[in-house]
Amino acid sequence: MKVYDFKIPGSLCQLIDDGVWPDENSSINRQEREPLISKEVVQRIFPDFDKIVLMKPPFHTIGDEAKVWNDFWVTFLTNFGEIDYDKAVVIADFGLGSDSVIILYYESTNLPVVMYLNWSFVEQKICHSWVKTHDSFDSFIKDIDL
Repeated sequence: MKVYDFKIPGSLCQLIDDGVWPDENSSINRQEREPLISKEVVQRIFPDFDKIVLMKPPFHTIGDEAKVWNDFWVTFLTNFGEIDYDKAVVIADFGLGSDSVIILYYESTNLPVVMYLNWSFVEQKICHSWVKTHDSFDSFIKDIDL
């Protein structure tokens, strides 16, 4: 599976094939009520969040969203320009209203790192930034117990 020139990790494809990760026929909204990953596991990695909602294929980039339907990504709120949105494949988010996604970021076209948009405020000033959480998708899925 690919998104443009970016090869989706084989372990993600296997999780989809095994029915662990949502496939193209899955309901993402169901995860809002019945999360696939426990709150305790989520907060071990992302203390500010209660859930992770796994996206279903076909996957897309943040650049796709920004160009077609979601102007949010080109505002100061997302620290626009810190990363290349055309290299950021969305694989999950933190639920409705979180305005933060988990991405596979392809600095090179080979092995992506896992990142998310960290929302933070310093003295009432918005200081959001993209944070690398894992050097590989495999280490990410190990940490979220998949």
